[in-house]
Amino acid sequence: MRTGPLAAALAASLFLGAAPPAPPPSPEQTWRDTIKGENEIWSAKHHALLKIQDEALLGANGSATLLGTAGKPASYRWAQGVQPNGVAVIKLTGDKATVTLHGKTFDDAALKKGIAVEANVEIVSGGADSAFPGTVTTLILFNQVRAELLSFKGLDYFPYDKAYRVTATFTPDPKMPKHMFRLSRGADSLFYHVGDAKFSLNGKALILPFYAQSNDPKKIDDLEGYFTDDLTGKGTYGGGRYVSISDFGKFPPKSFTIDFNLAYNPLCARAPWFTCPIPTDALATPVKAGEKDPHQVH
Repeated sequence: MRTGPLAAALAASLFLGAAPPAPPPSPEQTWRDTIKGENEIWSAKHHALLKIQDEALLGANGSATLLGTAGKPASYRWAQGVQPNGVAVIKLTGDKATVTLHGKTFDDAALKKGIAVEANVEIVSGGADSAFPGTVTTLILFNQVRAELLSFKGLDYFPYDKAYRVTATFTPDPKMPKHMFRLSRGADSLFYHVGDAKFSLNGKALILPFYAQSNDPKKIDDLEGYFTDDLTGKGTYGGGRYVSISDFGKFPPKSFTIDFNLAYNPLCARAPWFTCPIPTDALATPVKAGEKDPHQVH
């Protein structure tokens, strides 16, 4: 006999003629939905990641020039400073931008919304990049017909395998020591080692450290694992992959599920202007699940 709030809600919905709540999606369906959402972020949205053609970092009172040839979207690139024969010039006064384009002047607010250079080409202010102290704004150049976008056929993942969905026991690190990750563009970023996940995979007992960007337990609602494995560089991205955990409730959890089918590549696997932590924790087993190396033909 069902009792409690769920039973009451079900009874009420039946009484009102409404359909009962849909069951939660299966892990495999969640995996499919996640990949679909990631593909949209990479290619379908107006400011999709694969539409980024170039990026410039500016500090206070800095400047940059957009170079390129009208009618050739692929030719546009940023150059630091004020350059001759530029298509557009961006100058910062403190942290406020002034844009000169085709003889017209645009302000900082317009740059944050996006300014069209020509059909399919747009420049946008992306705000400061926390990985590079002193950066006031990133200047992002979007090309709606970029070759990498047009050739994109979707992210490539291994087929879903339930054997790579594991339950891990979590041992928190009471000291939460600082851990500096080297980033893909040479800077360093501060994380905190918040604990270790212990689990069994492919018949092996393994440990994967997890990190957070805060050492305040009340603010930790997301855990990140950065790993390499025996397939790294041999079918999976040579820089390693990530797994994220966010459904554990109050920190620290006693256990949680790691679904390596959802292991994903850092953004810098596809473009040099993304800034990503470089994994240093190795799993001594082939993780034949999750995203594959985008640079290899599978």
